[in-house]
Parts: sequence; structure tokens; C-alpha cells
Amino acid sequence: RKVYAANKFFVYTFFGSIFLLLGIASVVIYGYVVSGSISFDYFFLKNLNYAFWFEAIVFMLFGLGFAVKVPMWPFHTWLPDAHVEAPTAGSVILAAVLLKMGTYGFVRYSLPMFPEASKYYVPLIFFLSVVAVIYAAMMAIAQTHIKRLIAYSSISHMGLVTLGTFASDINALNGAIYMMVAHGLSSAALFMSAGFIYDRIHSYHMDDLGGLARYIPNLAIVFMLSGLVGIGFPGLAGFVAEFLILLGTYKSYPVWAFIAGVGMVLGAAYFLYMYKRVMLEEETISDYRREKWSRLKDLEPHHWIAFVLIIVSSVILGIYPLPFVKIMEHTTKMVFGG
Repeated sequence: RKVYAANKFFVYTFFGSIFLLLGIASVVIYGYVVSGSISFDYFFLKNLNYAFWFEAIVFMLFGLGFAVKVPMWPFHTWLPDAHVEAPTAGSVILAAVLLKMGTYGFVRYSLPMFPEASKYYVPLIFFLSVVAVIYAAMMAIAQTHIKRLIAYSSISHMGLVTLGTFASDINALNGAIYMMVAHGLSSAALFMSAGFIYDRIHSYHMDDLGGLARYIPNLAIVFMLSGLVGIGFPGLAGFVAEFLILLGTYKSYPVWAFIAGVGMVLGAAYFLYMYKRVMLEEETISDYRREKWSRLKDLEPHHWIAFVLIIVSSVILGIYPLPFVKIMEHTTKMVFGG
């Protein structure tokens, strides 16, 4: 399975990179035709007056490359397999950092370089985004493997990010960027928690777990707080991000905002389901497991350092978001030509 997951990851990202390379080559050639010189300068290429038909084509080339990396539905199937087979450190980096390269590409390149095409493709982007939010949340509810469930939750959250990115509203775009940070924090903590459980129990499957809060209560607290960040609990970073995305999207696209809101409710359902199965449900625990788990070690000091940094950051971003939003507005206003 590890080889299969690695090959699948390579094939998806390789083909996405080919489309991205074609897009870059296209704008460079366009710049050469217009100016007579070859330049890879971002501001030079950004300020070229592209014909709409050219924008529409190149936006798709860039978009396919970024969509694979996000990943957007239906280019998402590599992610659950990659997370399941990756070590804990790999899953943390993949979820917290690498997925954001796709949405960063949309914000940094697609929106400012191809503004007309970005507006033209809004219905398509919104459709793919809300399908990702709803579909991935429903798939997450059906999982019994902790890491696969968290992987689908990442797909659902990144659907919210792409929705906010293309909502043509500064609040929604601020929320999308905020969600990248909030999801990075929550997913890192969740995957670290899953890795801790595997290190102690040697299984990611919920059928092999249950009632762990009795034996490793500190991890149970951290696991709950990490999940609450992800589902947008008030006072935490995820709430600010989701609120800004829905607020900005609702102004111009209320139906899409409502559908995305349904997906957020499902997000709470799959996390609470996982938490119940892993931490609270004790009916399936045998006497042998009870005796064995009674000797489990809870969080150690080096674990606390990582978790406390993440959770404190999430709380600060949740209760006092204004300074960070002000920092983001410098970028978002540039995207909208401000």
C-alpha cells in the first residue's frame, strides 16, 4: 500500500505540474510576442493586457496544477492514501503546509494575473468547492481509520478555502487565508494526536480503540481542543475563518454560502463521532485491553511543548484576530486592485 500511495501521489502531482508548466510557458511566450523580450518577472507578466480567450485557457492550466495540490474535488483521491501510509511527521507537513501551496497559487497568481477569467469560472469553482465540502465531510463520517478521516476533513476544509478565495469579497478572501492558518494548526495537532495513539496502541482503526480518555486523559483534552479548532468552535481560530468566509460569500452568493454551512455542520458530526469512538466508547474494550492500557504513558513534556504552542496560537487567533486580519488585508487589497 505504501508503494501504491507513493505512486498515486507522484502521478497526480506530476500531471498537475505539467499543466502548470504549460501555463507558465504560455504567459512567458505571450509576453515575448507583446514586448519582444523573454521575461519571467511576475509584475511584468501580471500587468500584460491578456485577451480574454487567452486568460480563460491559461487560468485553466494554472488552475489544474493548483487544484491537484489543494486538492480540489475530483482531484483529491491521492490525499487519503498518502496520509494513511505517511509517517506522522509526513502527515503533519503535508496537511499543515503543502496543501496550502495550491490555494496560495490561486491567491498569488490566478486572481491577480487573470481577473476576468477568475470571475468567469466562479460557478465552476464554487460547484467543485461545495461538492468537496459536503462529499468529503460525508466520506469522513463513514471512515473507521483515524488518519483517513482527518484526511477527508482536510479536503472539506480546503473546499471552504477555495470557496472564499473566489467569492470576490475581501472578507471572504481574508477568511480563506485565515482558514489556511487555522487548518494548518488543527490538522497538525490532530495528526500528532493520531501518531501518539499509534505509538501507544499500534493501531489507527477505531474498532481497536475506545475509552482512551480513561487511560490517557491529557491526550483526550488535547485531541478535543484540536478538533474544536477544526470544526470552528467560537473563540478559536477556525471560527473566525469560517465566519469570514461565509460572511463574504453570503453577500453575493447566499445559496452557495448556505450549502457550505451545511458542510460545516457535517464537520462537527464527523469529529464528534471520531472522538466518541476513540476516547469515550468503552463497550468494545476487552478485559485484556483494559489491563494492558492501564499501563499506558500519557503526554510527556516534549509532547506538551508542541501541543501547547499550537493550541495557544489557535486561541490567540480566535479571540484577538484583528491584528492578523489587518496584516492580511495588505495582500487582499492588492488582489482586488486596492
